[in-house]
Amino acid sequence: MPLPDHSGHEPQAGKASTGLQTPRETRVTTILLIGKLMSRHGEALCRIRNLSSGGLMAEVHVPLHEDDPVQIELKAGDQLAGSVRWTREGRLGIAFDEPIDVAAMLARATVKTAAQGLVRAPRFAVDCLAELRSDGRRHTGRLVNLSQGGARVEADFEPEEAKLLILAIPGLPERRGAVRWVGNGAIGLSFLEPLAFEELGLWLVEQQGKV
Repeated sequence: MPLPDHSGHEPQAGKASTGLQTPRETRVTTILLIGKLMSRHGEALCRIRNLSSGGLMAEVHVPLHEDDPVQIELKAGDQLAGSVRWTREGRLGIAFDEPIDVAAMLARATVKTAAQGLVRAPRFAVDCLAELRSDGRRHTGRLVNLSQGGARVEADFEPEEAKLLILAIPGLPERRGAVRWVGNGAIGLSFLEPLAFEELGLWLVEQQGKV
């Protein structure tokens, strides 16, 4: 079976190799980026495996089809618009609407990472009950924002900054997190151990099915 073309185009089955390689428009950059994919299904987590000036290959948990319009937002803030060209076993190829400058985009990400320490993971708006535990006490709250690295929870208590809490979200493993900020009836948590890509990706799909 032919391997997917990482620039967003699916290879043609049955095409014999002549031993000669046709140069691609831009060299494919093999990377591992986490992004937010927006489609007709709403927002979903995606993991970008390969990127070129004309497209990308990514892993996703939502069912998409050829020609579906999509938009991907990367950690550093870049937004890439395009359409689905092929799908296969949880992976898909996306062709961009306009060519991108891969080197410049990765350079911006590097600069932002150096300036901000660690560029935050994509955040997803959610709405479900959650429980916070601290010093043997339980507090019911509402989860309104979630990423692999942290969460925003609306709650009726105000812990001190840097205090460690345990966050229990139905359907996800419990996470210990440090309080980063408190205000406006909400608490910002930074997880000591991030959520796995598979865990969060599948959970988000399940939440969309409940809407």
